[in-house]
Amino acid sequence: GQVIIDKNPGVTCVVNKTSIIDSTYRNFEMEVLAGESNLVTKVKENNTAYELDFSKVYWNPRLSTEHGRIVELLKPGDVLFDVFAGIGPFAIPAAKKKCRVFANDLNPESYAWLLHNCKLNKVCDKIKAFNMDGRDFLLGPVREELSKGLPLQAEEQKTSFHIVMNLPALALEFLDVFRHLVAGAAHGAAALPTVHCYAFSKHHDPAEDVRQRAEASLGASLRGRCSAHPVRNVAPNKEMMCISFQIPADVLYGRPCPVEGEE
Repeated sequence: GQVIIDKNPGVTCVVNKTSIIDSTYRNFEMEVLAGESNLVTKVKENNTAYELDFSKVYWNPRLSTEHGRIVELLKPGDVLFDVFAGIGPFAIPAAKKKCRVFANDLNPESYAWLLHNCKLNKVCDKIKAFNMDGRDFLLGPVREELSKGLPLQAEEQKTSFHIVMNLPALALEFLDVFRHLVAGAAHGAAALPTVHCYAFSKHHDPAEDVRQRAEASLGASLRGRCSAHPVRNVAPNKEMMCISFQIPADVLYGRPCPVEGEE
């Protein structure tokens, strides 16, 4: 650890990861090998600066290309719902691009650093931040915004809605939330929100594996209606994938179940 510090003038602390990420908040245990016992650090990615406590929040520099790829798909005025936002590597660049952003993270430390980084990058007016369970975020603020915004956008067709779900160990299991999420009738394909959902796969055909698992959760076929993008090789025979698709209208729209006792 001390050799690394001696060879790299900008490094003040060297740590060793002592466990895998298996906690609800996606941070991992670390031991300090050399230098200061201060794990608050500054990073720069795609011309955006972030500050974070590396011991309490999730950060992976290997995802910078993927963060940039998704933000590149957005246009000024689009709406981004970031369900598992972390400290903001999707949300903040999207806000800098003049998108309206709703960013959520369950980890109170991530939420606090998200707010800090919004101020650091002067995008507080573009981002509404939430500290909720991802499912509650989708059933609450996301449903509310889609219910208000989709009918308007179907007429104007100027704004696109994107939902990013970067929790690859579990995100596919959340897709069932979209079943009849919005009451009423469909308002046209142009207004359907696009989901970018991340997943790990150990299958010999990871794209097919992720599509089938997404379909099982959604309860609808995505064949010919989705794309699966390889993000990175996580370990031997373990790929991280991003499946992107517009939520099928027959999945998203539907009358809510009638209250018992009512006609």
